[in-house]
Amino acid sequence: MKTALWLSVLGLFLAVEAGAQTQPRPAAPAPAAPANAGPRQLGNYDGWLAAEAGSGATRVCYVIGRPVKVESKPAGARRADPTLSVAHYPGVNKSNEITWFAGYPLRDGGAMEIEIGRVKVPLSNLDQPGSDRAWTREDAANRTAIDAMRAAAPRATAIVRGVSARGTETTDTYNLTGFARALADIDRACNVRR
Repeated sequence: MKTALWLSVLGLFLAVEAGAQTQPRPAAPAPAAPANAGPRQLGNYDGWLAAEAGSGATRVCYVIGRPVKVESKPAGARRADPTLSVAHYPGVNKSNEITWFAGYPLRDGGAMEIEIGRVKVPLSNLDQPGSDRAWTREDAANRTAIDAMRAAAPRATAIVRGVSARGTETTDTYNLTGFARALADIDRACNVRR
């Protein structure tokens, strides 16, 4: 279920990115969507999309960002578009889950991390062979990384490093300028308190 919602929200993100970079939150709340509705955009701030989808146990609120810079060794390695996201799943009482979609199968046990200024948090594919996603292993690590991303200075970045199953080293750089505003949107939508 998470994968289907993830792909739906990612599709919404890519479609919105083709349009304006920054859109203010609507003044009046939108009417309630049917239970089986697809993603609904909450805001888009400097490359960070805030969206919600589903209802009940399948409800999810997401922030998704795309990197402003992608590097690989060797240079020119082929991969799908990487993204970095934070999600809340109120139906299962889970919030602040960081997911890095690498765009390629990750090396099992390979070195991966997210770095925000002086804060470094390890990531893992959680021993899922062939997975193209990485997460933190602990809720406290999620909170540490998210707090650093929220408090980042203007024009600060988050840097995500990983290694593909083929040994390609990648470094994705995310601009954090709009992250705090997008996070505030999903916090409100899913009633997450900071």
